[in-house]
Amino acid sequence: AKREACDPRALGPRVRGMLAQAHPMMRGRWQPRLSGAGRWIVREMEARPQRRVLAVEQEGAIDFAGVTLKGKFDRIDAMGDGTLGVVDYKTGQPPSTKAVRAGYSLQLGLLGLIAERGGFQGFSGRASAFEYWSLARKGGEFGYVQSPVDAAGKYGKMLPDEFVPNAAEKFTETARAYLTGDAPFTAKLHPEYAPYADYDQLMRRDEWYGRERR
Repeated sequence: AKREACDPRALGPRVRGMLAQAHPMMRGRWQPRLSGAGRWIVREMEARPQRRVLAVEQEGAIDFAGVTLKGKFDRIDAMGDGTLGVVDYKTGQPPSTKAVRAGYSLQLGLLGLIAERGGFQGFSGRASAFEYWSLARKGGEFGYVQSPVDAAGKYGKMLPDEFVPNAAEKFTETARAYLTGDAPFTAKLHPEYAPYADYDQLMRRDEWYGRERR
């Protein structure tokens, strides 16, 4: 980002230069994956010639729903029509469209909200694209792009202009209940959207989860 202005073709030389200093075992393990990631990103960027990288890894904040909403994006693109594209990189599986729509993975929408309200330095504007760029394999291929915005998808229509307002509404409901309201924080309120995590051990989850109230 700083030295090559996000030129994707600079990824290959950077990978080789970094791995040249690594232990041969680490080089043998990581070079195929990192080189594949670089080639995939080059192909994806070249398939979108109307877009250009506007900014990477920047923090921002706005006052919203009675609290300070902060966020840090991986990448913001300038789209060909003057709008913004929000990109989040994932090394594994991105959140499901169902979880995003239900309000349990609001990252992309809230980053779009911050951008639209001028919370990031140097740019602002309407967000029209929201994408997860995953480096996992899918269908035997390395890397894929997934978006929760879909005009006619499995979980119903969600247009770009509806995505940020939906995230804002879900966040407002949560903030009013738990942050500015007096609703108690309940662990595993919706377990279907909350897989096992490190905090489960810290709160000794296995000792109490599933017990009936007495």
